[in-house]
Amino acid sequence: MPGDWMDVLRRDWGLGCAAPVDAGERQLEVRVGDWSLAPPAATGRQVVLPDGVARVQVLGDELWLEDRLHVRLGERRSVLTCAPQGAAPDLWALAFTEAHRAAGWVPLHAALIAGRGGVVAITGPSGAGKTTACLRLRAAGWTVLAEDRAWIGPDDRAAGLDRTLRALDDSLARFAPELLLDGPGVTRDARGKRVLPLTVPPVSLPLTAVLLLGHPGPLGPADRVREFWQATGVPMGASGQRAVSAAAQRLVRTVLWRPAGREQLLSLVPDLLGAPLQE
Repeated sequence: MPGDWMDVLRRDWGLGCAAPVDAGERQLEVRVGDWSLAPPAATGRQVVLPDGVARVQVLGDELWLEDRLHVRLGERRSVLTCAPQGAAPDLWALAFTEAHRAAGWVPLHAALIAGRGGVVAITGPSGAGKTTACLRLRAAGWTVLAEDRAWIGPDDRAAGLDRTLRALDDSLARFAPELLLDGPGVTRDARGKRVLPLTVPPVSLPLTAVLLLGHPGPLGPADRVREFWQATGVPMGASGQRAVSAAAQRLVRTVLWRPAGREQLLSLVPDLLGAPLQE
């Protein structure tokens, strides 16, 4: 594997820990090489990614992502093989996501806020206010582990993998004016949001609660299951489907799920987490 490829993967998928976050032993092998074509029995599908649509073929725990990546999944060992010409970041993200799902990790489209009492996940539909919540809670002294790239491990500990925070200038002006400084390094995404570096501490902490912005409530058992799948998506590999289904049954029973309005967060988070990590 070329060194510059590995540098990018470590930046996007590493927590910066000296030891892995996983409590159990498992291997994730990444290599360059060739593979056999998908057999006729493989199921084809179109997967929508941030930068386009990918053609994927699936057979059990084997995935073919375009003609660029081949993935063989397993609970204890997954092998990702990349074509010599490389693969787009979105395809790598899809491959790593499926490999982690097979090992029992659950991705959540949620913000993560950390305190001494653990982690709160804040989720909801696009535009519900997750980024604004991050800015307001950051200003109040809480640690932002993720804006929308959250992971829950098999031991129900949460970690964040976001490297940036994307926010509109008016939100920054209200809640984080110190981040509005302009300069040659300022970048914006396709929606005009400012892309800011997010320094995430290399920690994983117990998931204490999931707060749903914009949900009318109340949340019964079936509602919690539905919200879980909306936040995580459906795995493609067979091992991932089994592992994430088991996680769904566990997390909807053992973790608090409740609706929350934007204005409630500043009082709810201290109630749930106690004090910030650093005071």
